[in-house]
Parts: sequence; structure tokens; C-alpha cells
Amino acid sequence: MLNIIENIRQNLAVAYQKAQECDQFIEQLQQNGQGKFSAIFAEGFTTKATRFMPYVEEIAADFYPFTQLSEAQQQQINPQELAKIVVKLEKIFATQSKFQQTIVSAEE
Repeated sequence: MLNIIENIRQNLAVAYQKAQECDQFIEQLQQNGQGKFSAIFAEGFTTKATRFMPYVEEIAADFYPFTQLSEAQQQQINPQELAKIVVKLEKIFATQSKFQQTIVSAEE
């Protein structure tokens, strides 16, 4: 279980960095009168935002309580609880990747 928690921690760091990059592109698009949408994700998150960072912050907030547990307590975590976080991370990564591919394609 400790390896899973560390992997989630590392993936959150990557998602955070990608969110910063994607949010910069969104800012540029909106300054140019493009990128007009009300939320990046319609479902799967409590957050409704036009940037990626609030979604990453939601995942981090969901994950934080697990990081405060002792190693013995972490061994007792219900895998379903962590699976919810992993699903959100997968959605973030898939959407960030598609977004970045779209930006690269548009620049070519």
C-alpha cells in the first residue's frame, strides 16, 4: 500500500506541473477570445472550473488525509478509496494530454 501512496504522490506532482502548463495555454486562448467553456469536466469532480489546477487541488485534498496516516494505518486503507483518486488522476492526465496534443496540432 505504501508504494501505491507514493505513486499517487508522484503522479499528483506531475499533474500539478502539467496543470500549470495547460492553464497557461488556456489563459492565452482566452486572451485571444478563444477557449470559451464553463468547465473542463462535466462530471467526476465536485469542482467546476475553466482551469486544470482547481481539479488537481481537489484530488490533492482527497488524497491528503491518506498521507497523514501512520504506515500501519496506511496498510489498512480500503483500496476502493484510493481507486477513486486514481480514476480522477487518470481523467486529468487523459484530458491534459488531449489538450496538449490539440495545442501542438494547432501550432503546426
